[in-house]
Amino acid sequence: MYSEHVTPIWRYVRARLPSDADAEDVTSEVFAQAVRSWDGFDAGRGSVGGWLVGISRHVLADWWRRRGREVPSEDVRAEQADPDQDPESWALRLDGADDLRRHLGMLSVREREAVALRFGTELSSEQIGAAMGISPTAARMLVYRAVAKLREVMPRES
Repeated sequence: MYSEHVTPIWRYVRARLPSDADAEDVTSEVFAQAVRSWDGFDAGRGSVGGWLVGISRHVLADWWRRRGREVPSEDVRAEQADPDQDPESWALRLDGADDLRRHLGMLSVREREAVALRFGTELSSEQIGAAMGISPTAARMLVYRAVAKLREVMPRES
């Protein structure tokens, strides 16, 4: 379960937190809670991925509640460096991620959630709908509209 789902769950969590370190902590807590509650998983109600997203949503809400929605002020970029990547590529990657996060902030909470579920965890419209309590068609349209908004505001690469 862990090896199959850790990357999509980390991406989903990372899109909602200020640093990689915070995302790693929250992702660990998601899987710890999943192991503790594995007996309660019902495959008839949905996929393991969808179940993990549900746990992730609760763990994220708890994380933000404990911090009063304050983003840490320290600069965590130094600890995010990839030693195998040249400094210029690393800086460009960070700038691109920061730019994307700024633009994601222009979306509504529901739009950000739908985009994170679609592209972070690679869930289908049916799974997104189930996680968000909406129909698959509504989920598909929510993602479509959010991506269209992002296309309007994000600079295009030449």
